[in-house]
Amino acid sequence: MTPVTSNRLPPAAVRTLDAYADSVLGCPPPIARAGGVHLRSEPQRGLPAWHGFTMPIVALSFAQGAVIACRPDLVDRLRGELGSDIRQSYLDGPAFRRLWRAVARCAENSFTLAGDLRAASAATFVAPATIDRAELIAEDDTAALHLRTRFDGAIFGVRGPHGRLISWAAIKLKSDSVWELAVATEADYRGRGFARDVVAAATQYTLEQGRLPIYIHDRDNGTSAFVARAVGFQLYCEIVLCEY
Repeated sequence: MTPVTSNRLPPAAVRTLDAYADSVLGCPPPIARAGGVHLRSEPQRGLPAWHGFTMPIVALSFAQGAVIACRPDLVDRLRGELGSDIRQSYLDGPAFRRLWRAVARCAENSFTLAGDLRAASAATFVAPATIDRAELIAEDDTAALHLRTRFDGAIFGVRGPHGRLISWAAIKLKSDSVWELAVATEADYRGRGFARDVVAAATQYTLEQGRLPIYIHDRDNGTSAFVARAVGFQLYCEIVLCEY
């Protein structure tokens, strides 16, 4: 199957995502939507971005086509790794997985991910009845100190024994208009809806701040996909990225 941007995302949300993809990721969606698989040399892929991380390769795949932004010194190698896939009109399921493996080979020792990039808007957001189980964690709360070094936005959590966070959602301030959510729940507390609640609280907060929340998950992580859909996150595109 090919990825299709949800028609539940309002046009304004899609425009915000397009601008984010173009300016921050170096992947102009109009090029992908024109058809074909486009490999672009992007010098900004070699520069530190959010929180000092670098992403030497980022690819966005839509139903009509795909665009891949690549650090200049990796372009020729990635082109060779892609082989005939670079000449396809779009990336089908098998080609998308081959792209993920090619990116991993070109950016050795990096964190690589292939999955869905989803977004929620005020029109799609669904607040669960149990959203109040999630609380905004104060900046000086010692229960979240280990997260403050990894995330620069607000943190929402559900507490367990001794006040520790058993489930949390943290916000990455990726741009002036787009904030990304990350979530985790301790293994012993999964299946109780805590992840949905903290993600919903973080989503609601992001929307109230006038930003668009995005959620990226591995395509094989069905649980994460379920949480995203339950809160109203809609598919924007498929994404492959690597990060140092």
